[in-house]
Amino acid sequence: MNPRRRRVQEILGVALWGALGGGANAWLCYAKLPVQVHDNPEFRWHLIPAGALHGALLAGIAVACGVGLLGRRLLVRVLAALPVAWLAGYLAWIPLHRSAFDEAWGKSLTWPFHESWSHILLAPLTWFGSVSLILYLCMSLRSVADLRTRILQASLAGVLGSLWWWISWKPWYFSLLHGGIWGVCVGVGIWVMYGSQPLAEASGARTSVDDGSA
Repeated sequence: MNPRRRRVQEILGVALWGALGGGANAWLCYAKLPVQVHDNPEFRWHLIPAGALHGALLAGIAVACGVGLLGRRLLVRVLAALPVAWLAGYLAWIPLHRSAFDEAWGKSLTWPFHESWSHILLAPLTWFGSVSLILYLCMSLRSVADLRTRILQASLAGVLGSLWWWISWKPWYFSLLHGGIWGVCVGVGIWVMYGSQPLAEASGARTSVDDGSA
């Protein structure tokens, strides 16, 4: 198979697992399980596909960038972390902004740009972008891991990356529940797509990544 096509299929595969986790979490909110979310008791059915897209983007962008930059210098991979997280947080919030808050598409597509510069810079990071930040770092800095480690990495990304949001939105422990569900799905998805082989080999990246050279 063409290496580029294979890479696209691998990333889409992980994104689908992320969609499974995101959709499951959205269904829990829709069904008010285990309790209703703080300020929005009446979510509508389209929250579920919106949540699936949200979960897919958080996983897919992190993995695509993490794997795509494996052949770059360590400094490049580290410097890319915040832009990757900002992009993932910005894009992943759009479907939830549209569905959960019933905002127009125009406002949803430009959601971080209606307030101060600090909000523009920080909101995508704190509104779930940190989930992708942690997963990206795990993918780009550690290329070999067994199934348990993959699940642990993705679960830590889901829990810690969403903690700020759920502390402010309430209830805080949804970070454990939702982050854990999404993390298990994504961790399994990464394992299914890549196994424990070095990602540099699995995705055709340059193997010089291991010593940080380019």
